[in-house]
Amino acid sequence: MTGADSRTRATGVSRAGVLARVTVATLLVLAAPAVSFLLTTGILGSGASVEFPHGYAVTLIVTVLVTATASALGARLAGRAGLAAIRVVLAWWAIISFAVTVAGVSLGHAHLTELGIAILAAALAGLAVGLPLAARR
Repeated sequence: MTGADSRTRATGVSRAGVLARVTVATLLVLAAPAVSFLLTTGILGSGASVEFPHGYAVTLIVTVLVTATASALGARLAGRAGLAAIRVVLAWWAIISFAVTVAGVSLGHAHLTELGIAILAAALAGLAVGLPLAARR
């Protein structure tokens, strides 16, 4: 029996249980920015139609808070097992934010650029909150 097997058995946590918690954590962190954008922006299907009916500041704050909360909850659920999942998902959002920001700047579309900045801020906030919590568990 390896050290990891004995530790898993000693704590009464099955691999399936760990996998389920990591999956839930991944889905929470993955969905958080998308859900907050759907709630705060008027996305109608194309980059040119992105609007901020409640104001950009509201979108930015809500997106950062929702992502940080989802990352914290995911970290609490998955513990150390969620470290890689949280990193990968938030790195994916950071890459998307870069692409959206570049597209907004190159197209001269201020709202698209702001959207990219909001995604990046959310990803950074999620990392800042989620990773330390996951590392402690």
